[in-house]
Amino acid sequence: MNKILLLGGMLCVQSLFSQVALSSNKLIKDGKTYKMSQYEQVFQKSEALESMKKARSNNTVASILGFGGGASLGFGVAQLIASGTTRTAYDIFGNPYTIKPDNNDAWILAGAGAAAIVLAIPLSAAGKKKVNEAIQIENGESSAFTPYFKIQTAGNGLALSYNF
Repeated sequence: MNKILLLGGMLCVQSLFSQVALSSNKLIKDGKTYKMSQYEQVFQKSEALESMKKARSNNTVASILGFGGGASLGFGVAQLIASGTTRTAYDIFGNPYTIKPDNNDAWILAGAGAAAIVLAIPLSAAGKKKVNEAIQIENGESSAFTPYFKIQTAGNGLALSYNF
């Protein structure tokens, strides 16, 4: 956890020394602040524009998946909580019978929401990487050495690899 915070802090400090900078979803160029939707006014190089277009599309898809997944997960969990446990009911003759709630749909909904959220995380990270790449291209910085973390499937599990 400390290494991730240190890496994040280093990336933030590194971006302060460039001509085009990113500050809380706003681009800064020559002291003037631009919204992310105004990237065409900030970037002049075609490679930087292409990288920024990819970043925006990744962030859009990640936002849609994240919002939809969060709503689905929340609705599924709320449905699980509201359904309660097994309860006893009585028919018209006064005979008791038990009612067991069917939670399969709620579990499917919650699982699909969790899966959508998990898919949104790497897309958002890829979008942020593309934004940083566009800023580096625009500022003329060398991007030869770009180490990064990558989540991969390793056999029957997940692996976190550090690539450089």
